[in-house]
This record gives sequence, C-alpha cells and structure tokens, in this order.
Amino acid sequence: MNDIKASHYINVRHIAGAQDDYRISVDFDGNIVLLTEQKVQERYLHKVFHVVNGKINKIELPSVLEAFDFVQPLEENWLLVSARTDKEERYIRNGTLFDVHGNVLKTFEFDDAIQDLQTTKDSDIWVSYFDENMDSGLRCYDNEGVRTFDYVDFVIQTGRKVPFISDCYALNVTSKDTNIYYYSDFPLVTLNKTGYKIIRNVPIKGSHAFAILNDLVMFSHGYDHRAVVYLYSLRDKRRKKFQTVNQIGEELKYDYAVGRGSKLFLVKDDDVYLIDMEDEKFVKEYT
Repeated sequence: MNDIKASHYINVRHIAGAQDDYRISVDFDGNIVLLTEQKVQERYLHKVFHVVNGKINKIELPSVLEAFDFVQPLEENWLLVSARTDKEERYIRNGTLFDVHGNVLKTFEFDDAIQDLQTTKDSDIWVSYFDENMDSGLRCYDNEGVRTFDYVDFVIQTGRKVPFISDCYALNVTSKDTNIYYYSDFPLVTLNKTGYKIIRNVPIKGSHAFAILNDLVMFSHGYDHRAVVYLYSLRDKRRKKFQTVNQIGEELKYDYAVGRGSKLFLVKDDDVYLIDMEDEKFVKEYT
C-alpha cells in the first residue's frame, strides 16, 4: 500500500483558543468554516471562524439554549443549524440565520436527525439525514426555508430505479452537482439539472466523506481503518488504497474527514490536514 501525504492546513487552538467543542465545515468555494462552542450556565456560546486565503473572519453569536452543529454561508449571512429537534421541548425550528454582527434574521425548520448541511452560491440549502429520519434522506430548501426537493419523491419519479436512503453517510455539493453516498448498498448518486447518474457497487463501505473531481472520487476511511483513503475511478471502476501520512511521513490516523468539491480535509485532534485532488502534485503522484 502506497502513502499519500496530507498537508497541514490549520490548528484549531491557534485560531480559536480553548473551546469545549468544535466542528469543521467547508463552504461552496472550498474554504474552511470553524464553528466553536462553549457552554456557560446551561447556554451555548458559538463563534464562527471563516478561513479564506489565510485571512480569518470571526463572527461572535449570542448565547442560545440549544447547541448548533452546522454552519454555512447564505448570501452575506450565516446559517447555523442543530442536528436534532425536540418536539416535547417545542424546539422545532432548528435553523437560525445570523448577520455578520450576530443579529438573528430568521429561523428555519429543517426536521430532525440531520447528518450534514451544505449551501450553494445560489442560496440552495442541501440537508442530508441519518437513520433516525428515514422520511427523506435528502432535501433541498431555498433561502426562505421552502422545500424545493425531496429524495423520496425523486426515487418514486424514477420508478424506483435508485434505492431509498436509509442513512446518508456523505454529501458533497459542488457548483454543478449534488453527490451523495448512502446506506445500505452504498451507491454514489449524482444529481443535477439535467438528471441523475448512479454508480452501484462502490467497493468502499462505511465512508463518511469524499472529494470528487471529474471521474475520480477520494473516500475517507470506511468501517475498517482510520489511516487510509481510497481513490476510486468512476471510469474503469478501479480502487486504490493509500495510507495517510503527514508532511514528514508519519502515519496520520485521522479522527474523521470532511469533503467538499475536490478537497478532503482530515481532522486529527486539533489539527486539520488537506488532500486536494486539484493540486498538481496529487495528479502527478496518485492518479
């Protein structure tokens, strides 16, 4: 098995200091968005750090009763969303739109059991769901929170030529396509304005993130191991397995990955590493 080097991208503590928790997202331009969390007297304080070309833009938000799990830009504002709702506590509207000064502009209802959230330049809000919400698996909303797409309806419209989603393991929204990979058969499905494409029998099971460029897909580790990635060709259906290492060649046993477009970010403790499929070195050495 060959090695693949991931370059060090950011250290969370260097940017945000000590925090109770943090989450990594990627915007539609491939930039890191860091969401930090501190619990103070039964309320949650969040900060958003947007890392663009080495510059860090920070947004401080007012305290809230429910912690947020996802952050994405929406036009010039910021959308923060909790993965869970609680009907008994009347916490149904689990999305909040803030301006850059931390003022609340509006709230949204995105339903329970959210796995991931990604927005686009056109202000589409793509939401995927894990297996405690099997009513859809994937939905799209506009910037007013109106649902514009539901995967269940889509499957029925295709005559059930694609399987329903039991658990959407990974979502990757690009400027042209929405790509999903899901349980239980783990197909890779691409949706766009012209239709859809499905790749069945992907030989990687249980991956939770992927990067995609043309006919190549790089998957994070699956159920089996934490120091590998898989490069899969959609053209010839071949799979290459690589051990992930850092810049000095040490094994990088990353905790989890986040994928968007051609970029796969690997998170290990407070450090974030990057494998970019558009990098010239990547093309020369690994394809």
